[in-house]
Amino acid sequence: MNYSSEKMFESFFNQTATPICVIKADSPRFTIIAINEQYKKTTKTSFENIIGKGVFEVYKPYDEASAKQFELLTNALAECIETKQQVKLPVLSFEGFNANLKAFEKSYWQIEINPVCDLMHNVDYMMCDTRNITDQEINRILIKEANDREQQLHEELKAINEELAATNEELLATNETLIDTVEQLNLSQKTLQDLNIELEERVIIRTKELSESEEKFKSILNSIPQIAWTNTVGGDVDFYNQRWYDYTGLDFEQTKAWGWKEVIYPDDIQFNLDKLSGIMNSDSAGEFEIREKRFDGIYRWHLIRIEPLKDKEGKVVLWIGTATDIQDIKDMQQQKDDFISIASHELKTPLTTLKATLQLMDQLKEKTSHVMLPQLIEQANKSMDKTSRLVEDLLNASRLNQGQLKLNKSIFTLSETLSRCSLYVESTNKYELILQGDTELHVIADEYQIDQVIINLINNAIKYAPLSLKIYLIIQKDLNMAKISVKDNGPGIAPDLVPLLFNRYSRANPSGYQYSGMGLGLYIGAEIIKNHGGQIGVDSELGNGSTFWFTLPLHKDQA
Repeated sequence: MNYSSEKMFESFFNQTATPICVIKADSPRFTIIAINEQYKKTTKTSFENIIGKGVFEVYKPYDEASAKQFELLTNALAECIETKQQVKLPVLSFEGFNANLKAFEKSYWQIEINPVCDLMHNVDYMMCDTRNITDQEINRILIKEANDREQQLHEELKAINEELAATNEELLATNETLIDTVEQLNLSQKTLQDLNIELEERVIIRTKELSESEEKFKSILNSIPQIAWTNTVGGDVDFYNQRWYDYTGLDFEQTKAWGWKEVIYPDDIQFNLDKLSGIMNSDSAGEFEIREKRFDGIYRWHLIRIEPLKDKEGKVVLWIGTATDIQDIKDMQQQKDDFISIASHELKTPLTTLKATLQLMDQLKEKTSHVMLPQLIEQANKSMDKTSRLVEDLLNASRLNQGQLKLNKSIFTLSETLSRCSLYVESTNKYELILQGDTELHVIADEYQIDQVIINLINNAIKYAPLSLKIYLIIQKDLNMAKISVKDNGPGIAPDLVPLLFNRYSRANPSGYQYSGMGLGLYIGAEIIKNHGGQIGVDSELGNGSTFWFTLPLHKDQA
């Protein structure tokens, strides 16, 4: 993984709204090696208090109930290592002291354990997604309790109705005295009055509970990382979560009802309305992609999902929508498409030349003494060499991604390798390759891969500094390392381009022109040198040429 990829992963890791803890599979200690920012905020702990410690050194049971919870977690970690598959724990509950409320309160957690395997397919690490679902769980419990209370009320009403029916039957059946009948009627009326009062009180309580549930629902929408909102059955927006205001920089008055259309890219508005109308008319969920304007005026692609909220009879009472920013995914897809286009173009050119050359040679096959045959054979070999290098670059890039670029080390003399590489460089006799420095130094490395690095650096010097007729190949001893440099007297490289030179697909040259190639040569060379334990770099100044260099470990006899 290159530097920018590492920073991107670190950014994604720390910016995700899900608390994540990375645990080493060193049972039974289970050492904690990383936590993201959301985990730090959620657990109210610091990196120093948790990193490098075992899971059960940091978290310990405090009573019999919590001991069972920790036993579930221990078994789940062991199961993940054994099966090498994701393990999802049931909802766990813990009690903790709330300093603000000065009381103990219960929280609910959903934990998913995902294995991260090494090259041997053994579990090396485990990523624990730890989500606090206290609000959802409490909301579910409150709803269940409310339903239970409502059911109890129905049962009580049913019982009262049965009792009234029995009373009426008794009045009709007995009717012994008017006084008894009046007394029973008075008793029934009082019971009904009491019941009516009780019903009114329960309606008040139920209304309050529904209001509290609505607040919890809005709190849940505010806790997710995506933009979220709710639409009435008529389509008007009546609520946005905080992500909407942060992203658009607008307030509710500006975007309520149908005001959100001001944020949508003009060409996407009608498409958005058609999709939204189709989903609402179907009474089922749907999704589509549009561009939405950020507070700084930049439009970014979002994935829109619309879900209906229905009552017990299946009637839609509310629509819930979310917008997920997918601009980075779109950009990555575009980069992949661009690379495929570049690779196809670069391979097509030498293959077309090779095909034309072979066709001419086929026409001249009966004339073996024809003056053009040596030239055609040379052209065919050059096209084949270029195609082979392009394919080799693609294979090496793939092996690097999969960690399969292996080293076959041997001891060899650097000066001999540099001399041999000079013979295979695509150059004419107008370029002079000058070998300087300590010609007796020998190293222990993969000679074939070092050949690739040297040839690439020499070809780059010829390609990007074509007026530098002398190219210097310099060998130096630097402590226990050998330093190999390829120096030209070309135009040099602008300082702002230097950090990009060893990135994958980087192809811009110092003068601003575009040359052939897929931008993989320096990237692959840098990875090869890193795998050898060496370093690679460039020293350049505009107008004063460039010196690309790398280091390799010396053989122990010369270190």
